[in-house]
Amino acid sequence: MAMLFPRSLDCSPWPATRTVLLPFIGRASDRWGRRGFLLVVVLFYAVASLAYPLADRVAAFVGIMAVHGTGMAIVHLVSMAYVGDLAARGEEGRYSGYMNTALLGGIAGGPVLGGVIRGLSSMSVNFLTMSVLSGVSFFLLAVLLPPVESIRAGPKKPQTASTRPWQLLSCRPVVGVASFRLAYACTNALIWIFLPVLAARLWTLSPTQVGVLISVNVMVSTVLQAPCGRLADRKRKAGLMALGGVGSALALAAVPFATVFWQVLVLNICIGACYGLAFPAHTAVGMENAGPYGMATVMSRLMMSHGAGMMVGPLLFGAIADQLSLAWAFWAGGLINLGLIIACCWEERRQCLLLGNFVMHEAV
Repeated sequence: MAMLFPRSLDCSPWPATRTVLLPFIGRASDRWGRRGFLLVVVLFYAVASLAYPLADRVAAFVGIMAVHGTGMAIVHLVSMAYVGDLAARGEEGRYSGYMNTALLGGIAGGPVLGGVIRGLSSMSVNFLTMSVLSGVSFFLLAVLLPPVESIRAGPKKPQTASTRPWQLLSCRPVVGVASFRLAYACTNALIWIFLPVLAARLWTLSPTQVGVLISVNVMVSTVLQAPCGRLADRKRKAGLMALGGVGSALALAAVPFATVFWQVLVLNICIGACYGLAFPAHTAVGMENAGPYGMATVMSRLMMSHGAGMMVGPLLFGAIADQLSLAWAFWAGGLINLGLIIACCWEERRQCLLLGNFVMHEAV
């Protein structure tokens, strides 16, 4: 087993660079605005995409990935903050569902498009296509995206970013949804890295079947983002996060018991459906509580949690698989997932109790 997981210890530079830089980017975006950030970084992203075919050494390729990953992080962060600024009070779930649909749809569809282009042409054309698509995005943003200050989206307080970053630790809902995001990232690490290894060891699967296992989770979650975002605006968000988190934890723990392809496929669909239900709710909670801290500052904490999970998850689960077994990696993932979801909902519940007591006291 010791030699089976060398790639589980190989951390991508994308999560590392974005996790380090996100707090600074979030604060800067809250202070200096969003539109300029998006335009500059998307243009940079288009140019940087052309550098991949020029890399002639592994070090150069890793360096380009690190720079590109930083650009990706900035675009994702500022876009989420922009959506949070636009969302009217009480419609955060709907807006975050639309944004998550675009994000997860790109994650699910990008590899498919890249594979088709690679099959018809060459890898260099893939990077050229990425540059062209980024250029189109830059043009559309420049033409269609107004400054967020000119938009009246509802009775929200302006984002001042006047508080200290560590004061976010006293905001229980933000701490709770950061725990949820960490659980989500750990689940992704298991699905993307360890599920193909388990499939190769326990079942005789074709490369197509392995590809379906990896992508179906994201596809199912993508389809559910918009309707579950609207649902999050009508229902208790902590309940949706609890239902989705517990369901995904149980499905993860059941994966090693699957004996045929369709069983693990159904479990993977369940994981995607559970997180599809819960993901818009967690983003909406972050948006609702961003007022005194700055929208991008709060979104950066969620993305930092995600990056930490994607870095630590492969290391932790790889060590568990080496020392115990691959099945234990999934059982540990289910337990960690469950613990983080309990922490998330506990923090949300305490905040609701505190708010309820405050309202009753004021009424008296």
